[in-house]
Amino acid sequence: MLDMDTINAALVRQNTDPEAAAARRAANEANSKKTELNQDDFLTLMITQLRNQDPFKPMDPAQYVGQLAQFSSVSGLSEMNQQISSLTDSLRGNQVLDGAGLIGRTVIAPGNGVYLQDAVDGVARGPQGLINVPAGASAVQLVIKDPSGALVKTQALDNSRGAQAFTWDGTTNDGSAAPAGAYRIEVIARVGNENVSLKTSVAARVSSVALDPSTGALMLDTDSLGELAMGDIERVL
Repeated sequence: MLDMDTINAALVRQNTDPEAAAARRAANEANSKKTELNQDDFLTLMITQLRNQDPFKPMDPAQYVGQLAQFSSVSGLSEMNQQISSLTDSLRGNQVLDGAGLIGRTVIAPGNGVYLQDAVDGVARGPQGLINVPAGASAVQLVIKDPSGALVKTQALDNSRGAQAFTWDGTTNDGSAAPAGAYRIEVIARVGNENVSLKTSVAARVSSVALDPSTGALMLDTDSLGELAMGDIERVL
């Protein structure tokens, strides 16, 4: 490290020189807002130290080499951090552009909220979803309710073991078309003598994409599942 006693001694000698004092005041005013030691400042301090060292007790040149190596290392790390920051910003921009390709697409993600779209040519387009049917299930039933909790439809599903896709046709129990809007679903499997509620993954339409300001992760805004992390998406339809 720099010999502070040597530097202080040099500054005391400079205080007796009016011109040096005036120059020092001007430099202090010019640098009043500086908070970091840059390369020029470092070299200025080192030259001052060399000029004012005791000729009978010169400093070991190896100390200067060590100080220069330390400063070079710090300077290199600072430049590397700037390059990494620039690269990160570029990657985030690319991430948003890539995610923009999902706008308008339908994705499958864990959840139990679905959105029924308006009928097209008199046929309602029902939401799609996925379940994992356990072994020994004797019956599997899809239960659909409106936002108030009122029952809208019960529908039998395939009870074959493993991953199974399902689709609601958009009709109610009396056969009429359900109005477009948000609904809640539950899938119940009969396993032995018990009714088991299965985990559901449902379809949602992507309306926009954005970056999470705290994590930088890509987030998808959907019509029925709200905001989803890219990592939550199981399928893109």
